[in-house]
Amino acid sequence: MSRTRLTNRSLRSLWRNMKLRTKLILCFAVLISVPSVTNAVINYKTSSRIIVRNAEDSILEIVKKKTEISDLMLDNIESRTVDLISDPDLFNLFDRQKPQNDYELLQMDRKATAILNKYFRSGQDFYTVQLVTSYYTFGGGSTAFTSNSSVVSVPPQGFVHSYIYQKIAEAKGSLLWFPTYDWTRIFGQPEFGGMDAKFRMVFSTGRLLNISPIIDSMSRSWPQEVERPVLLINFNEDYYRQYMAQTPAVKGAYFYVVSREGQIVTYPDNTRLGMTDDNSWYKDQFNGTSGTALVKDGKGDALIGYAVSGITGWTTVYVVPYRQLLRNLPTVSYTDMIITLLLLLLSVAVSYLISSHLTKPIKKIMAAIQLTGAGDFSTKLPDQSQLEFRILVKRYNQMNERILELIEANYTSTRREKEAEMLALNLQLNPHFLYNTLNIINWMALEREETGISQMIVSLSTMLQYTVNNGQEDVLLEDDLNWLRSYTHIMGKRYAGVFAVEYEIMDLPAGIVVPKLFLQPIVENAIIHSMEPFEQGGRIRIAGRKYGEQLHFTVSDNGSGIPQEQIDDMMNRDGGGIGLRNVKKRLNLMYGNLAGLQIQSEVGAGTTVTVFIPCEAG
Repeated sequence: MSRTRLTNRSLRSLWRNMKLRTKLILCFAVLISVPSVTNAVINYKTSSRIIVRNAEDSILEIVKKKTEISDLMLDNIESRTVDLISDPDLFNLFDRQKPQNDYELLQMDRKATAILNKYFRSGQDFYTVQLVTSYYTFGGGSTAFTSNSSVVSVPPQGFVHSYIYQKIAEAKGSLLWFPTYDWTRIFGQPEFGGMDAKFRMVFSTGRLLNISPIIDSMSRSWPQEVERPVLLINFNEDYYRQYMAQTPAVKGAYFYVVSREGQIVTYPDNTRLGMTDDNSWYKDQFNGTSGTALVKDGKGDALIGYAVSGITGWTTVYVVPYRQLLRNLPTVSYTDMIITLLLLLLSVAVSYLISSHLTKPIKKIMAAIQLTGAGDFSTKLPDQSQLEFRILVKRYNQMNERILELIEANYTSTRREKEAEMLALNLQLNPHFLYNTLNIINWMALEREETGISQMIVSLSTMLQYTVNNGQEDVLLEDDLNWLRSYTHIMGKRYAGVFAVEYEIMDLPAGIVVPKLFLQPIVENAIIHSMEPFEQGGRIRIAGRKYGEQLHFTVSDNGSGIPQEQIDDMMNRDGGGIGLRNVKKRLNLMYGNLAGLQIQSEVGAGTTVTVFIPCEAG
């Protein structure tokens, strides 16, 4: 995180210190390159989608055609098997007890082979066509439909004990299809396990002879005591490959056929024949009788098309590498890159010319600013043709003129300040003379034993020293209270016997800072206005307490009171006397909403004014 922040800070610093011309060139380059690159990416993705969509249609059409051709051939074979098992000669041949000697077996084999040759003559379609019983495999001799019959002839005992025979027997005459398997293993002939997979791996179809043929216009049924043979037709997986090879070649593309259970029927790699398809597409992608899907094939993507055979239920899959579909797209992207580069170079040239035109007046302004920084405020810039620079030059010239005026005003002000300072030094002699005079009067009063006059002179002297010598707005509470006591002492002498003043300052912390003379106007109002009806018995109480983080000061009296309308006028408007208005403004300026003033009064009972301020130490 810290490294990222450092990098961002470095980039911001680099951009901030970059010249305007460089920034303009970079901005033009970004404005040209970003849309161009975006357009190239959009074109690439759009072209990819169009190519893939067309490829999906083509792949699906191809795989469906291949499946239809294959189904036609397989349907023809199924029709031939129906014709074969309905043949009266075949029924008559096997409607007998098991042959007793080899001669009878050979005679039956020749007749069976002739019947098989009548229905299955094409040597290209089949690997072997045989009729298998528990005691002999008929059609296993040299025939027109196999070139290696002595090797691939199905052993009767091995066949009867295989899962193929069990499923055919359970089907009771229905034609079944079996995906590619190793016949040497399934039929118990391990001695031939070393053969080439091309000859060992076959897929088969078979059915039990369970149809009652029509003989002499009569339906003949198989006797229960007669063993019915099984028609077994074996196909080499080249049967499929010969049709797939006719498809126009796409580099890396291939066909294969897989059963519903995922067993591979045919595949370019012979070592995978009969194995379970590890791609698992037959579970995840094959939804419906045909379709396309984009899948993972090894380390890359592939587009597949598939179609399910209506005869076998197996799925023919056409796999095309995705990169081969887009092999021509790089040419398009290279073209976009060249166009982007040319536009980028053009934008740099244009931005250079524009920045030169823009930065020329800026350079003049910078030179003038340097002169101004050196102290030459008389510099004037000529008007510019562009509106923006014309305004900037005008403001710069006005700024220099204003600076000259301010320099002159500052010189005049400084001179006047010095004159005022000299006058203040002279005036300092007047308070000193006043203090000496008051001191002399005090001593004269003491000599004549006029203690009351002496106390008033001391109070007055204290008040004068506090107001003249202390020019600060914030003062210590104890100093301000001492001044207030002097003030109330003098006013008490003025209104002798009319009122008494009480102070209740409850355990306030030392060093508290308050606004200077903030209670004096309130006390003065209480003396002048509230005590007016009294000749004696008036009381003024000054209290202070701490509540949480605030100080509450109250000035209460038992005077004539104030009507509520007058209080509302004093609080809600800029009303009240000058002193009270001054206190409110000072509190608002110093503390804002943290301070305030409240008035509570009852006509004929007295008035209480509360001032609350934040508790601050000096």
